[in-house]
Amino acid sequence: MHTFDRDRRQSVLLTVSQMAEADRLSVVAGVSSFALMSNAGAAVAREIQRRWTPRPLVVLCGPGNNGGDGFVTAHRLAEAGWPVTLAMWGDPSALKGEAKQHAQRWQGAVHTLSPALLEGAELIVDAVFGAGLARALQGPVLETLTAAGRGNAPIIAIDIPSGVMGDTGESLGAVAAVLTVTFFRKKPGHLLQPGRALCGDVVVADIGTPETVLDTLVPQTYENHPRLWLSDLPPIATQDRTPRCAGVLPLDEDEFRQKFAFSGDSLTRTRAAAQSCSRVVVLEGGDTVIAAPDGQAIINSNTPSNRAGASVVSRSIIHGLQAQGMPALSAAAAGMWLHGAAIAEFGPGFSAQDWPAVLPVLLRGLVN
Repeated sequence: MHTFDRDRRQSVLLTVSQMAEADRLSVVAGVSSFALMSNAGAAVAREIQRRWTPRPLVVLCGPGNNGGDGFVTAHRLAEAGWPVTLAMWGDPSALKGEAKQHAQRWQGAVHTLSPALLEGAELIVDAVFGAGLARALQGPVLETLTAAGRGNAPIIAIDIPSGVMGDTGESLGAVAAVLTVTFFRKKPGHLLQPGRALCGDVVVADIGTPETVLDTLVPQTYENHPRLWLSDLPPIATQDRTPRCAGVLPLDEDEFRQKFAFSGDSLTRTRAAAQSCSRVVVLEGGDTVIAAPDGQAIINSNTPSNRAGASVVSRSIIHGLQAQGMPALSAAAAGMWLHGAAIAEFGPGFSAQDWPAVLPVLLRGLVN
């Protein structure tokens, strides 16, 4: 795989700090923070209206920009005739900047956050905390979100479910959403477990952030997709021509722990392992991470949920691709993605013996 270029923009994942910098650069480029927040809340409201008809809805807001997005969402839905209840954790008068401006446009009551407000709700919007949260949920926030998670009303998260860390996917008390609406680009936490499972469906909304900000940010983390490696793919690779893959080290969790002592989230550990052994490392699992020694990393989002026998198949694919001259990072990413695509297309019974017949079908689909 090559360094970041224009053709790979859609696969970029941004860290929390990079997204904050993207917002700052947007303002420099002439898009106000007020407009970004307005567009974000409007995007959430549109997605809700697209999926559900009007029904009692509760918006749970926090004291920062995520809460500001929630105020916009509540305002837009109320204007459209939805019965909206809004609750906030914290003092509304303490809101600052564009969050304060948007809160002032809300014409309804602002209730104190509590589980009791959820009674009768048929939809719940989680706008309490965004991706930058670094402390465990507690107090009324934890009580209210826990009650929401135990109920039957679908939860829609703004940016990311409150309590999921945007850079790692780790949970600090989060409850599962059925839908997460995030902005401009996904973050690693949308794909890394348990964040991936807690987010539900993830929709990335355009809120006016200029694409040119990516030229300044120079991201190094991507969601696996053929656009990352298709240009490196050999014409046809159907057989494993080598007994081992010298440039790629595929490991499941047990194998990784036996070989490396790194701790932390899967993205951090895989990057550290790749740098320490100067090879592309694949940490296989429900959120497979592929990392290169130079710091580039790819998170696979179509990993089979049932991984019985998966390592044998995916490693065979990687071996065959690299044996035909495909660069190590591209071969690893292509192997993992193609195996996931094969499972999705042909079912969990797919095996290494099926690969020679299946690959041409997948390749034709990619070309078309």
